[in-house]
Amino acid sequence: MGMMEDIRDEFQAIQERDPAIKLKAEVLLYPCFWAVLYYRIAHRWYQKGHFFRARWLSQRAARKTGIEIHPGATIGRGLFIDHGSGVIIGETAILGDNVTLYQGVTLGGTGKEKGKRHPTLEDNVMVSAGAKILGSFTIGENSKIGAGSVVLAEVPPNCTVVGVPGRIVRQDNVKIPRNDLDQVHLPDPVAADLRELRKENELLRGKLALLEAEEARRKAKKAAKKEAKKEAGMLKEETKLMFTEKGEQRKMQVYNTLTKKKEEFVPLEEGKVRMYVCGPTVYNFIHIGNARPMIVFDTVRRYMEYKGYEVNYVSNFTDVDDKIIRKANEEGVSPEEISRRYIAECKKDMSMMNVKPATTHPLATQEIDGMLEMIQTLIDKGYAYEVNGTVYFRTRKFASYGKLSHKNLDDLRGGNRSLLVTGEEEKEDPLDFVLWKPRKEGEPFWESPWSQGRPGWHIECSVMSKKYLGEQIDIHAGGEDLVFPHHENEIAQSEACNGKEFAHYWLHNAFLNIDNRKMSKSLGNFFTVREISEKYDLQVLRFFMLSAHYRSPLNFSGELMEAARNGLGRLATTAENLKYLGEHAGEGEKTSGEHELLAQAGEFTKKFEAAMEDDFNTADAIAAVFELAKYLNTNTSAQNTKAYLGECLELLVKLGDILGLILLKEEELLDGDIEALIAERQAARKAKNFARADEIRAQLLEKGIVLEDTREGVKWKRA
Repeated sequence: MGMMEDIRDEFQAIQERDPAIKLKAEVLLYPCFWAVLYYRIAHRWYQKGHFFRARWLSQRAARKTGIEIHPGATIGRGLFIDHGSGVIIGETAILGDNVTLYQGVTLGGTGKEKGKRHPTLEDNVMVSAGAKILGSFTIGENSKIGAGSVVLAEVPPNCTVVGVPGRIVRQDNVKIPRNDLDQVHLPDPVAADLRELRKENELLRGKLALLEAEEARRKAKKAAKKEAKKEAGMLKEETKLMFTEKGEQRKMQVYNTLTKKKEEFVPLEEGKVRMYVCGPTVYNFIHIGNARPMIVFDTVRRYMEYKGYEVNYVSNFTDVDDKIIRKANEEGVSPEEISRRYIAECKKDMSMMNVKPATTHPLATQEIDGMLEMIQTLIDKGYAYEVNGTVYFRTRKFASYGKLSHKNLDDLRGGNRSLLVTGEEEKEDPLDFVLWKPRKEGEPFWESPWSQGRPGWHIECSVMSKKYLGEQIDIHAGGEDLVFPHHENEIAQSEACNGKEFAHYWLHNAFLNIDNRKMSKSLGNFFTVREISEKYDLQVLRFFMLSAHYRSPLNFSGELMEAARNGLGRLATTAENLKYLGEHAGEGEKTSGEHELLAQAGEFTKKFEAAMEDDFNTADAIAAVFELAKYLNTNTSAQNTKAYLGECLELLVKLGDILGLILLKEEELLDGDIEALIAERQAARKAKNFARADEIRAQLLEKGIVLEDTREGVKWKRA
């Protein structure tokens, strides 16, 4: 990032965070503007080894501004130091994005540590006046440190800390009883994470242990039948409570974030499901955090289709956003080129993860007319108002605002600024959010009755959902980070505009952590799906994502990915063995014994379905597939008929397919075959037969071969 970009970012951060500013030029009067700007210059010198020059500049800045920032510190975007005289930030301190510090704050060390000596503050942390944070521990995201507090130990995310020594008084918006904490000891998040990891490992090991105890595949026919009957009887006992006395499976249950409980799934229209899933903002390759909702809700869709529902599945691409504009400016290209490029790359990653294309993938930039119409309706109804070209939503007019996130408006108003929806001082209420904003120089814009500009982020999904699914939908889904404010604002917009309930069920997947830490570029543990594909088949990533319930936090590590690769490999081996046996088996009708074995195998399908009916519990569903694989390994041999072996294989592959797991892969093309197809494609392009050229590219992609057209010719690799 260059100097001009630094200046622009600091200007924007101060303008957005301090409502007292009336003119842009006032930013130049803020000591924090100059302190951070000097730091950016000194930090560059420090990284290049010019230590004396960097320290000299930082000391000079400290004398001028009263704010001392060591050039060795690592600071993200949007740092705001309000009334910042006396602030000290130590050499090894790490600050995430949108951190707020007040006067007299010290981010220091204890003098007892070497190497990393100063604290790490994750995104959206606020430290009040006079507080001291001393040591090399982490303050979790969205936490608040009270005025005058002295913090000497790690603080989990979403906490409020007060006192000397500091103690946590609220966590995840829940008051902590005093008898649970004393004045010295804080909760140990590392120990909590380790306990959670042990539980997850024990669960995974327990489910995979079934495979470690496999009996010999070739048993005497009589002994195999006896064992099969015994296992089938046990399965019937296990699943007795999951089915009615008539043998009918109980109704599907889904956890609704809106009501915070499991509810019976009843679609708005019999036999049909309308489902909207918030898609990514396309400014770069998608990361593995994006991959979790893609995989989870693709699996929900697959199961719904398996149960006979006609699913209209809509997932958008946000193709106009500050990050896209910033990326375009950095590369000197148009925002449209950036979004078009990364939509294509996202679709490649989705294909490799076996995520089915949505019924519709709408683009925000193609739905502007609908957004203008909805905004005007909200204005006409009194839910929105315009000030100097910006249109805001009147949050307090919508009486049930906060019903999804279970937040209280007055609590939000009294909280720190990072919880409030950002905007200008001209808003009627700080909680009002933007529906339309005027253009800035160099940004794409559209004409509107209020100004040349572009839509706010939240209005996009309300409009696209309404256009492609109707005013009411069955399921709205996404990551839990979207509950507030994005999904909360979607409800307010849609229900205020349409006068009816927006979505009946709200599903949200939990966060993905990396080695028990939040994924963050500043922590160096940020991975894209494309990077993971260089080491693992993305079917392994899918298997890993489904190995835990979607509402449980999931920890990503190399060890767990290896376990997932081994587990998926065992299922694939069973499928390959069944295929081999079937290809070499004799013809003829199934025997009575084989009919009985297939009937008993059906118990595993019931167990699989029972798991999926219980709020899409893919972890238990995978366990049922492993039990089926064990049963099939035990009860198949070269003596069985082709018809029986074929049905066994079909059953295993079918359950895998519901989860999006490909247990039987098509044979790989040989290098010579690939080169021949590439040569045919080149000839087709030369003859301007682009339809055939595109057909060959698609054919190769289906086989896992990715083509890249370069100046040196066509390069290819296996996905």
